[in-house]
Amino acid sequence: MAGRWNMERAMTEAPPGLHPLAGCDYRTLRAHLQQNDEYSPRTRAQRFRSLLAVILRQPFTLSERLFFGAKVASYQLPHPPIFLVGHWRSGTTHLHNLMSCGTHFSTIDFGQTAMPHSLLNPTRVIGRAIVSRVMPKDRGMDQVKVAIDEPQEEEMAIGNLNPICYYNVFYYPHQMKEHFDRSIFLEGATDEEKTRFKDSYQLLLKKLSIAGGDKQLLLKNPASTARLTLLDEIFPEARFVHIVRNPFEVFASMLHHYPRLFNAFSWHDFADIDLEEMVFYKYGRLMRGYLEQREKIGDRIIETSYEKVVEDPVKEVGRVYDGFQLEGKESSLEQVTAYAEARKGYKRNQYQLTKKQIDRIHDEWGFALREWGYEQPDSIEVID
Repeated sequence: MAGRWNMERAMTEAPPGLHPLAGCDYRTLRAHLQQNDEYSPRTRAQRFRSLLAVILRQPFTLSERLFFGAKVASYQLPHPPIFLVGHWRSGTTHLHNLMSCGTHFSTIDFGQTAMPHSLLNPTRVIGRAIVSRVMPKDRGMDQVKVAIDEPQEEEMAIGNLNPICYYNVFYYPHQMKEHFDRSIFLEGATDEEKTRFKDSYQLLLKKLSIAGGDKQLLLKNPASTARLTLLDEIFPEARFVHIVRNPFEVFASMLHHYPRLFNAFSWHDFADIDLEEMVFYKYGRLMRGYLEQREKIGDRIIETSYEKVVEDPVKEVGRVYDGFQLEGKESSLEQVTAYAEARKGYKRNQYQLTKKQIDRIHDEWGFALREWGYEQPDSIEVID
């Protein structure tokens, strides 16, 4: 456990220089600021720098709309996108990295998700250079590499294009449940807000497809695990791959995962946030939402597990290629093999849970244990 972040350490250490909302345009940042309050004094400098970044980038944002707006508006995705989904800490990043070994896919990288308003503008190289200098080398909660050109999830970009975003859970944790339900299920959103959210998703994927040379988009986003029917409405014939992991390991990993995120993202004081309640609420709602929606997608969804992907990544990735009849299987699996070999030394975190936490997982997440046949793993140390 040594060296891990906890809430006390997260509250006392200064946040990073820039916040993800520094990638907004002014209209979206203003909408974020107007719907939230109770800002923490510890983030005053970060908020000021983010506002300054938005203002300084505004000419480039406007020029992208001027020079590329018509092309983006008339563009049609040439292939149905593939969405990799699964609860946070279930292996979505590992699966995304494996799948993106195929050179015929286009993904979203860190620079693109951080600055979606400058995704096509040639001046984007300036912003990417600045972000690259200030970003961490890994995710902090594990050894997974973070770099400006590494595949990332699109949720940060969605939050920079419109004010409904799962990351609001971390930006404004005092309204965690409200932002979670709003961002995943669009609960409480007006018709206008729902339309803007859908339009933002379409706009982002069109830009990504243009930037990627019309290749098929391969995107991963845990927040979309219970957005299956919504994404199917926005992107007809979309494909989905769902990855699941032992709920006991997910719970322990999530508790370890949060403090670093709050330090980087929260504009509220977060010392009194009940992490356990947050984890239990989000997992229950997200996974039940997934189970309610998956039948509506039919054979356009493939299910796998973290354990299967770790044990035989080539087999599991190959199964996705076969299920969706994707091209380039042979060459891609060669790259998958090379990537998996290079990752053999990866050390997984070891976790401890209390007996009370174990019992609560059985009680509240029993539906998931039964659905996917999981039991309490030997890797979890039970303490008093």
